[in-house]
Amino acid sequence: MNQRQLEAFRATMRSGSITAAAKLMHISQPSVSRLISDLERSVGFALFVRAGRGLVTTVEARRFYQGVE
Repeated sequence: MNQRQLEAFRATMRSGSITAAAKLMHISQPSVSRLISDLERSVGFALFVRAGRGLVTTVEARRFYQGVE
């Protein structure tokens, strides 16, 4: 887990989407997706569930977010 992954996670939580997080971070959407996937592997649980074209935040992600904020 690194700072950039946490930044992508925070931006996604705050904005509600990976696309919006990418705009906030001034990086591409695939880069944010990769950072989130790497963070999920690092922490050992899913942070988001992909639902159609959107994201649903998991219970674990909400708990994790409280810890990193």
